[in-house]
Amino acid sequence: MKTHEQRLEDLYFFAKEVLGYNQLTALHLSWFDILLREKAILLLAPVGHFKTSACTITYPLFRLTEENNKRILLVNEVLDNAKGFLREIKGHITQNERFRDLYGHWDLTADTWTEDRIQIPRTEIKKEPSIAVASVLGTVVSQHPDLVIIDDPCSNRNTQTPSQRQKVITWFQKDLLPRLDDGGQIIVVMTRWHTEDIAGFIKNTPGFSNWKIIDLAAEHVDESGKQQILFPEKFSPYKLAKLKAQLGTTAYNCLYLNDPSGQEGSDFKAAWIDSGRYDQLPADLSIFAGIDLAISRREGSSRYAYCVIGKDKAGTVYVIDAYRDRIPFNEQLKAAKRVYHMHHPRIITVESNGYQAAFAESLRTDEETRRMPLRTIVATEDKQAKIRGLAPLFENGAIRLPKPCGLSWLTNLEEELLHFPNGSDDMLDALWLAIQGIEMQRTEPRITFASDL
Repeated sequence: MKTHEQRLEDLYFFAKEVLGYNQLTALHLSWFDILLREKAILLLAPVGHFKTSACTITYPLFRLTEENNKRILLVNEVLDNAKGFLREIKGHITQNERFRDLYGHWDLTADTWTEDRIQIPRTEIKKEPSIAVASVLGTVVSQHPDLVIIDDPCSNRNTQTPSQRQKVITWFQKDLLPRLDDGGQIIVVMTRWHTEDIAGFIKNTPGFSNWKIIDLAAEHVDESGKQQILFPEKFSPYKLAKLKAQLGTTAYNCLYLNDPSGQEGSDFKAAWIDSGRYDQLPADLSIFAGIDLAISRREGSSRYAYCVIGKDKAGTVYVIDAYRDRIPFNEQLKAAKRVYHMHHPRIITVESNGYQAAFAESLRTDEETRRMPLRTIVATEDKQAKIRGLAPLFENGAIRLPKPCGLSWLTNLEEELLHFPNGSDDMLDALWLAIQGIEMQRTEPRITFASDL
């Protein structure tokens, strides 16, 4: 029987020389060391650090070279992603000549393989396949694997609300864990998305105290005050700084530092808002407006809101005016007319989903507003995700609010910013729509009406 050190050396050689994952480094060697030692592992590593290549492709394939009777289950939040893991493994088995020379032809029964399971030649009869895949919340009944690898079970799609998070944890605790064979190994490999995601559950639940937890950040400052990079071969200080500027502090801390503490209720920091306040508006601003309509004819269902912004020549956005209220359809039309006559925006952006399309049509057929520069947009992006996209702009001073002056709209907008995503977001929706107008103006030709000639 090989020693731990021999197995570790074999695994590292297997990853780099047999499978060809040449970018793996001593960082990944340290992961392999833990994978070969521990039975229950939570590995928290940043985006782009080859978690999947090392833990979800290399490790299970290596374990099959040691023991061809193993039953392995690979899980991802999305079933298609899990199938992608299996496709890559199949590729090594069927096309990697180095692998085939060393370990033989495992694809003798490839005609029975499917997208979600494969079986290699065995010396024991077992009902489970050699490798199967599943999705989070998917069915794992009748499976009894002795190795489970859960790769990125969480994202913004299943961590936004308490009910979403609890549903995932309940599935993990009641559906998946009981399926693991006695003495089996379970590995959760992920990036943090929320303080109450699966990682938070494992870290804070006494029943999981036997788990080995590896919590890694892409960068940290050591005791001497020097910046240390986790994976310097791929991420330079400049690249990390650029990513932080693009993502904003909240998302960067979550995805690259595994620190989700600011993810809920802290996307927009008060310090960012205060440091960017303006006293007077610059001259020659280009004006844009966004209108967030009530989603139905029922007056209590949502609030109508608009936001007016000005963009200077440098691209900085100044919030000039905003409004929100529960008002009937005819009053919403009047409010849009006020925006048009008071601020003369270049583009007014509104959503055109379902009932809302009637709003734009009413303005276009009204003699008073038929020349209103109205643009419609069909919103397909997740609502909270698109609003979170504004956070880097506030952080970098690219969106500025006026200094406190007692205006009720300003107080309401600040409240939405500082309580997002737990409070109202009607004005934030309108702000996002106004900024979409800037993007439209960059790509659309200027329209001249015959009466202007």
